[in-house]
Amino acid sequence: MNRQELQKSIIKSLSWLSNEVSINNKLNLTDINVHSENFYRDLLNLAFDFELININIIDQNATAIDLGDEINSFAIQVTSTSKLDKTKHTVEKFVEKKMYEQYDRLVILNIVEKTAHKALSVGDESYTLDTKKDIWDVGDLAVKFNDFPLEKLQEINQFLNNELYSKPTEALPKNVITILKLIELISDEEHPSIGEGYLEEPFPMEKIYQRFSDHSEFLESEYLVLYQDYGAVLDAVEKGADIGAVKLKRVAQHLRRYSDTVLNECSGNPKAALERIIDHFLNLLQQNGIDADTGAAQFYIIKQLIMCNVFPNKAAISG
Repeated sequence: MNRQELQKSIIKSLSWLSNEVSINNKLNLTDINVHSENFYRDLLNLAFDFELININIIDQNATAIDLGDEINSFAIQVTSTSKLDKTKHTVEKFVEKKMYEQYDRLVILNIVEKTAHKALSVGDESYTLDTKKDIWDVGDLAVKFNDFPLEKLQEINQFLNNELYSKPTEALPKNVITILKLIELISDEEHPSIGEGYLEEPFPMEKIYQRFSDHSEFLESEYLVLYQDYGAVLDAVEKGADIGAVKLKRVAQHLRRYSDTVLNECSGNPKAALERIIDHFLNLLQQNGIDADTGAAQFYIIKQLIMCNVFPNKAAISG
């Protein structure tokens, strides 16, 4: 991934977590708040080279902070409540326990979208928290990550993928991994072959106009539009990527069997079945943190239909 793609992927992951916390809290499912403490401990340690530890593991009565880094004199309260009252309570406890003697700076990290407080600061002469600089949310983290070196962004993105997506790519069948990899590769907006696709005779007559005559206009228009952007890229990827003919053959076999099952479930309607298959692979891409666009997935699946690997004739399924 390039810098822009990494930034988009990181933002998507952080936004997903923020939404999950918000929804869980509305349902009074607050366990996710506890898990968020260790998640943000590890994320911030990775991003900023902090040495934060979870204070609650050591002292369950440490109500003022959740994470502490004594070496860098930095403390963090992780919260899903952005109200000013919560901010005041945190700072009051921080002052009451004289934690400012141990930590020079306290940051309140909202794992949902923060509220813009009218008060510019909270505290007293012992310690004052700047409500503009010392209250962060995922948007602030994204901005802070923005200027990081590419290698650091790659590390952060990989960490987020590992932590947030419950179905790691390694757990998927090899042929499915190959499909996801192909879709990811043809999503590359900087590929030199993008937009160079050109077709003279795109459709086997017996496939589109005979078997799916009621939907031939839809299939043809979808394919022609998408081919211009992705056709030449896919050709280049299949020739140049380290995938090989054997893997492509096994992918085709998997698609034949899977798509026929979906087509039967959709009462033979290829339009409905295509949408279901495309959604299936888009969900797999998202669950595994793979950055790919919808058009790439649509084109790849429709291209396989044209090649008779999707919705095959019955003779091809047993072949």
